[in-house]
Amino acid sequence: MEVFEAIEKRFSCRDFKDERIKRDELNKILEAGRLAPTACNNQPELIYVVESEEGLEKLKKASKYTFNSKTVLVVCYNTNASWHRRYDMKDHGNIDASIVAENMVLEATALGIGSCYVCALKPDALKEELEIPEEYEVVCMLPLGYPKELKPHNSRKPLKDIIIYK
Repeated sequence: MEVFEAIEKRFSCRDFKDERIKRDELNKILEAGRLAPTACNNQPELIYVVESEEGLEKLKKASKYTFNSKTVLVVCYNTNASWHRRYDMKDHGNIDASIVAENMVLEATALGIGSCYVCALKPDALKEELEIPEEYEVVCMLPLGYPKELKPHNSRKPLKDIIIYK
């Protein structure tokens, strides 16, 4: 699948088949995240792969939006390793982790695997349940799985409404 085709076909999947993702497909998704660009190539990301029944139950204490997925990625970043802009110390770890997540979402789509970018979660609960170290911030969860049905994108604004040429 071409990149633009994956972008066009990607949608927020909230209804997965009751089957696990094949390990080789999961590894391709994780590799796509590993190859994502990060500020100054600091690579502050850390990805928790939650697949055990016990782990999936723990996630429910932090968010109701796992959609009964059999594989959920929890994307974090190390605040000590992320790049901070010098003039105002803005931490770019959240941006880096989001780019990592998007790379994984697009690779999942290319493989016929659905995903949903979930940020409606309680980071502190996730950190406690997964024993995520203090220096890491939770950015999102990505429930993954084979979609029960393919759905088109929600409507998008026309390009003319979001672009300003100067």
